[in-house]
Amino acid sequence: MMKRPGIWQNLFKTPHKLAWIDVGGVNTRYLEAGPEDAPVVILLHGTAGSLENFSATYAAYARHFRVIGIDMLGCGWTDKPDHDYLITDYAEHVRGFMHSMGIARAAAIVGVSLGGWVAAALALAHPACVEKLVLVSPAGIIVDAEEEQRFAERLRKARSSAAAEPTWESVSAALKALVLDKEALADELISVRLEIYSDARMKAAMPRLLAFSQGGQALSNEQWAALTLPIQVVAAVDAPNMFLDNAYAIAKTAPDVELVEIKGCDHWAQYEQPEAFNENSIAFLLKA
Repeated sequence: MMKRPGIWQNLFKTPHKLAWIDVGGVNTRYLEAGPEDAPVVILLHGTAGSLENFSATYAAYARHFRVIGIDMLGCGWTDKPDHDYLITDYAEHVRGFMHSMGIARAAAIVGVSLGGWVAAALALAHPACVEKLVLVSPAGIIVDAEEEQRFAERLRKARSSAAAEPTWESVSAALKALVLDKEALADELISVRLEIYSDARMKAAMPRLLAFSQGGQALSNEQWAALTLPIQVVAAVDAPNMFLDNAYAIAKTAPDVELVEIKGCDHWAQYEQPEAFNENSIAFLLKA
C-alpha cells in the first residue's frame, strides 16, 4: 500500500499558523487554522505525541471550525516542567491554554487515546469549557485491570527506550505500533517524532510524561456516567485490543454517546482513515 500523505502534503493548501503561547509559564506550541469567528475545536494527541498527529484533520476541519491542535504539557515542542504529569495536570494545561487564547468555551475537544482521557477529565471538572467530545481509541476507563497494567508497562518501556536512545528504528517502532498498515506510515511523521525525542530535554521529561500510566488516574464508571455532554466514540474495529473494549465500554456507560466503528485502522483512525474519520466527526460536530 502507498504511504499516507506527509504533514506538509496535508497542510500546504490550507492557511494556518504555527506559534507558541505562554500558558502559566509553560511555552506551548499550537497550530491554528480556519476562520477566527468560527466555533473552536481543540485537538489533543496521545501519549508523548505532538500536534502533527492530526495532520490529516486540519484542512477538513478548517472548512467549518477554528481548529487548534496543541502539543500537550511536556510533549512535542511545548515546555517540559520538572514534575510528574498526572491527568489533572494535562487537563489544567489545556484549560490554561484556552484561557491564554481567550477561548471561554470550545465547541468540541477531539482527543486520541490519552488526549481523549484528558478531554473527558476537563469536561468533568469544568463542564462549561466544552460542548462536545470526540474520543478516538479512548483511554481513561478500566475494562480489564490486568490488561491495563500490562499495556502501561509496554508503553513505558517502548517510549522510554525511544527517548533514551532515539534512532529511526526505535521511534519508527513506537509509531508503527499505532497503525494497522505499518508500511503506510509517512516518513515525515517519523522524522518529526525522532527530532522531538532527540531534544535534550526529552530524556528527562519522558518519565514525567508517563507518570499518569502508573495507575490511579482512570475515571470511574460513575464519572463517565456523569458526563452528560454529547460524545462521539470512534472504535477501530479491525484492532481487537484494550482500546476497542474501552470504546464499547464508554458507549455503554456515558449517557449521550454516538458510537462510530471505522475499519482499516488501529489506534490512529484520524491518520489511517482520515476520510471516514473527518466525515463522521464533522457531521457529529455540526449536528445541533
